[in-house]
Amino acid sequence: MTLKEQYEFLVFLLLAILVLELVARRLGLPPAASFIIGGMALAFVPGVPDVDITPDLIMVVFLPPLLMSSSYFTIWEDFKKQVNGIVSLAFGAVIFTTLAVAAVLHIMLPDLPLAVGFALGAIVSPPDAVAASAVLSKISLPGRLVTLLEGESLVNDATGLVLFAIAVSAAVTGEFDSFDAVVSFFWLSVSGGLAGAAMGWLGMRAIRLLKETELVITATLLLSTTSYVAAEAIGGSGVLAVVATGLIVGGGHHDSVSAATRVRAQSFWRALYSSWSPCCSS
Repeated sequence: MTLKEQYEFLVFLLLAILVLELVARRLGLPPAASFIIGGMALAFVPGVPDVDITPDLIMVVFLPPLLMSSSYFTIWEDFKKQVNGIVSLAFGAVIFTTLAVAAVLHIMLPDLPLAVGFALGAIVSPPDAVAASAVLSKISLPGRLVTLLEGESLVNDATGLVLFAIAVSAAVTGEFDSFDAVVSFFWLSVSGGLAGAAMGWLGMRAIRLLKETELVITATLLLSTTSYVAAEAIGGSGVLAVVATGLIVGGGHHDSVSAATRVRAQSFWRALYSSWSPCCSS
């Protein structure tokens, strides 16, 4: 595809997103479900161009801003009140789901190595933060339950990634080292969280020096990607880093920027979330 054709196809996808959003509202469906169904249907349409995009590039371009938008609107006080339940779900529920998926696959396909079942379980067990927020925004649930589900979806990345790495290593080598697994889990979680907290702390001090609303919003957007890249560079969880940064920035905006800037920043993040979340959902 030429650059012009890629641009035209992108415009078509944006139009399709608007149509699917309207269809979801009319049928009372969560937008994420509509986007997934629409993406699957589009894949079977003859003549659809094959766009080859590096997955790592998608992760860096789309994921950090979407995670930032989710954590940016998380109420820090509610998050702290439910932190015990969030941590329990982020670790216990992911581990339990991974074991359950592995057990079912082993029963259904006895010839399939158990380590492969664990790897598949680790892939599907952590609920996606973007999809969780999209679904919960359309469902009327108690505030405590919403905080638990959204908070858990933001921080379960470390558990899923470590379980996946352990399962793949066991499948390839036939060996399992519990000590290395614990060390990997600890480093992925702690280094990612600390890197994100540090980037959030530094970012808020830089944002206080900016007066123009456009510069504040741009700095916040760049901060999400910078936090992700910095954590990944040291072997930590980029997802946890962006979540930590988003919590700090979202909570600190009230004391660091003007009310007018906060209103415009919130509008920007909501618009970005609405337009980019379908890309990750489908």
